[in-house]
Amino acid sequence: MSDTTDEILCKGILERDQEAFRALYEKYRDTIYSYTLKLCGLPEVASDAVQEVFMKIWIKHDHLDPGLSLKAYLFTTARNYIFDYLRKAVHDQHFREHFLQLYTEDTGGAMDDLLYTRQLEAIKMKAISCLPTQRQLIFRMSKVQGLTNQEIADQLGISINTVRDQLVKASRFVRHYLYQHADISILLAIFCHIYPH
Repeated sequence: MSDTTDEILCKGILERDQEAFRALYEKYRDTIYSYTLKLCGLPEVASDAVQEVFMKIWIKHDHLDPGLSLKAYLFTTARNYIFDYLRKAVHDQHFREHFLQLYTEDTGGAMDDLLYTRQLEAIKMKAISCLPTQRQLIFRMSKVQGLTNQEIADQLGISINTVRDQLVKASRFVRHYLYQHADISILLAIFCHIYPH
């Protein structure tokens, strides 16, 4: 195709134009591969991600919007694929060892660097600050001050069930916020740290 702007390609794909699809594939295949390889460090997974991203574009073509960034959609889809793969794979011991080896080599073997402590803490604090006032207070009392659920309930004059409910909701929100805002390598480092053998 002579005109390969993303908007034109998107319109072509919406019309099921195979030439437009091939042009899009040729335009972004290598970039998506490099991006996903950087995220996971596994060439075969990066190749699978490329195939999945473009298959999704073709199958779910009706979700495309020519007015929105097609490049951003491709990269978001690729990132989500890799994250989903890693989230499942992190429970596999061989994968964890491979992942830790890759990232400890990249960071000179320093676990503190691997966990990107400061960056992660800043994102976590931002997430906590977004919680409703009482939920934020309960979360801080539990996670920062180390108080038990009963101690929190007594100090705030609320039931222990309310404390539990608020902590579950707060933890769910913070995890979701981290997923949305933290780099995948940070999240995987956390998973490896949370699920050690």
